[in-house]
Amino acid sequence: MSQGSNIRADQGQPLVRLRNLSMNFGSVAAVRGINLDVLSRDFLAILGPSGCGKTTLLRMIGGFIEPSSGTIEIDGADVTRLGPERRPTNMVFQGYGLFPHMSVRQNVGYGLRIAKVPQDETDARVAEVLDLVRLRDLAERGVEQLSGGQQQRVALARALVMRPKVLLLDEPLAALDLKLRQAMQEELRRIRHEVGGTFVFVTHDQGEALGLANRIAVMEAGCVVQEGSPQEIYTQPSTRFVSTFIGEANLFPGECRGGQITLRSGGTFDAPGSDARVLVVVRPEDMHIGANATDSDIVMQGVLYDIVYLGAFVRYQVRLHDGQNVMIHSIDRTLQDTLFPGAEISFGWSSTIHRIIPDD
Repeated sequence: MSQGSNIRADQGQPLVRLRNLSMNFGSVAAVRGINLDVLSRDFLAILGPSGCGKTTLLRMIGGFIEPSSGTIEIDGADVTRLGPERRPTNMVFQGYGLFPHMSVRQNVGYGLRIAKVPQDETDARVAEVLDLVRLRDLAERGVEQLSGGQQQRVALARALVMRPKVLLLDEPLAALDLKLRQAMQEELRRIRHEVGGTFVFVTHDQGEALGLANRIAVMEAGCVVQEGSPQEIYTQPSTRFVSTFIGEANLFPGECRGGQITLRSGGTFDAPGSDARVLVVVRPEDMHIGANATDSDIVMQGVLYDIVYLGAFVRYQVRLHDGQNVMIHSIDRTLQDTLFPGAEISFGWSSTIHRIIPDD
């Protein structure tokens, strides 16, 4: 996808509009010509590996970094040159940034006090948001006495109490262990549903993005390379990078000639498209192996070299005759008793489920 083509096509005026947004640090281009819309009530994940520019992009939206070029509009107003205190946004940082000498209540109400909000209104808003994040019983406790998950909720409450039009979250769950991270994902979903606001969050965790967001913008090397719903991103990846970064995927190189694709590892099937080198993308869970391969219209041969039981499914690793390794996930546990490493095996998939992308 070209840099200029990643603009939301949804109906309605976007709440956030990024146009040709770039950021250079010396000779390094951290963000390159991004065009992106965020609609009101979106829960947008900016997803990508370390160093792809996602946090820089979030900080530009929040006003903590001024872009080298391009514009940022929020609610119809150009805020490109405004600082964070003059934008209708608030940010939850990865390190939370809580004041250790203050109680939970004092931390949550700090921004309102700085904004000189009347005390009775401050008390009411703090109480309301503490109820929302389920921390009212801990209101007088020092933040250093809290668990990681509780501190994360205090940071979230401190941002929400300011009633921002856009809440920005910089890898908010990265410091938590797996179980607590999963629990906080549930909390974020609940809070977002109750608040009904617009959330934009940065993450490198694909599962977190798929589980929380209604829209995902995938970044690579400073560019948004694909944007869409979680289902679109997962089932219709547009590039090699997206197909392998979001979930696991088998990539079969081949050539399209005269409306027919011939795979390097063997196999030919009809497919529309112009003549070019292509990659056929198949998710491991969409593949069939052994006796189940008869359900496929594209069938290949290989040598089974590994079987791993992973609870929810069994992972089979197959090596093709050209040396390519193929991963297959099956929930049919009876297969495990009939398949053995070292055996020649059939596997395949339905041509209705794979994705064909350019092999650039």
